Amino acid sequence: MRLIYSLIMLSLSLVAYGQNFPTTRYENSGGKETPTYPEIIEWWKKMDALSPYIQMKEMGPTDAGNPLHLILISWDKDFDIHSIRNKKKTIILINNGIHPGEPDGIDASRLLTEEVIDPKHHLPENVVLAIIPVYNIGGTLNRSANYRVDQNGPEEFGFRGNSQNMDLNRDFIKCDTKEAQTFTKIFHEVDPDVFVDNHVSDGADYQHVMTLLTSQHNKLGGLAGTFLNEIFDPALYVGMKSFGWDMVPYVNHFGETPDHGWNQFWDSPRYSSGYASLWTTFSFVPETHMLKPYQQRVEATRDLMKCFIAFTSAHAPEILRIREQTKKQQLVQKQFPIAWKWNRSAFTEIIYKGYESGYKTSEVSGLPRLFYDRNKPFEKKVPFYNVYTDTLTVQKPKAYLIPQGWYKVIERLQANHVQLRRLTKDSLLEVEAYKIESYQSAPRQFE
Repeated sequence: MRLIYSLIMLSLSLVAYGQNFPTTRYENSGGKETPTYPEIIEWWKKMDALSPYIQMKEMGPTDAGNPLHLILISWDKDFDIHSIRNKKKTIILINNGIHPGEPDGIDASRLLTEEVIDPKHHLPENVVLAIIPVYNIGGTLNRSANYRVDQNGPEEFGFRGNSQNMDLNRDFIKCDTKEAQTFTKIFHEVDPDVFVDNHVSDGADYQHVMTLLTSQHNKLGGLAGTFLNEIFDPALYVGMKSFGWDMVPYVNHFGETPDHGWNQFWDSPRYSSGYASLWTTFSFVPETHMLKPYQQRVEATRDLMKCFIAFTSAHAPEILRIREQTKKQQLVQKQFPIAWKWNRSAFTEIIYKGYESGYKTSEVSGLPRLFYDRNKPFEKKVPFYNVYTDTLTVQKPKAYLIPQGWYKVIERLQANHVQLRRLTKDSLLEVEAYKIESYQSAPRQFE
């Protein structure tokens, strides 16, 4: 009987950790296609049933009417966040498909999961992964081969806007969509130490497959900002180099081409990384390049997530200590900077691998258009301006008074666990008030 039991367990082990994972059209097409939304969710359901290290949860509604899912991957099979925190484990939250025309993270997270539940090279015991498999469900369901027509695969993918045609990566602090409201619930329940939001970039052509938008370290501030800028961020570039990827900061060039360098992207709290930074979470937005083959982009995204796991595991005590210290310090802090500008005299030099550019006649308009010549690659040092100086500081008040009719503000503060207390009777108070002195709308439409 014991022999039969052992053979059954061995058989189950081979199924779970061999090559018999459920596949999708990504694997079946040789990396040229990405699965549909129902196929993605079905894959995760199968993996949840197959592996004891995976738990799939429904977390709340979206504008599309479908629930937003959260995947937890834990090597000791503990999926209780409170218990995970008591064990001093670190949590990495990964968001995918916020722009469904950029599905790299959707497939990369599946490939990563197959690796980290394999006992041969499993997820470190002091790291728990939390994965949102698809964030913009409405946009993913709105699928076509005719979106982002210059992109080099996959063959079909979703639309940028959600079911309200909103750009979800502009909605984190204002929270106008059900997706953002559910994300807020997920974020505060998980309280991630590291946040990764996978994207795909367009714009200039260059040799790099992966670029990385790191949340601005001066805005994060203090010990956390120093650790992010001097230790965490550089280690990711070293890690990616070991995988064979030459990564550069997100190409946010201010000239016609990136040849003369660029300043670090300013991620305000309307963006995912800027929002996460408000809570002292180390936040990143990987951006693969749309002109590179899809399979190559997916593999680069997977490898970067492996770098996040390796660093977070190796520095877990330090990450937890810095976050805890920063939160305690903020409770007694008297002044807070709320506006910054980039310092044009402070920069570091980075190696940029680009292509020479020029002009040729457009076959569409007959007018000159910019093009990049891939037969003329180059490598040069360019300045990267990643130092920002605060321009406005406010004194922390004893409290803010919110008119009762401003219920939308109240709801968003409550969703973010901000403590509120209702006045129990009419009160006469001497206060300071902000006043909008002038307002002018943007001269051009945006998004």
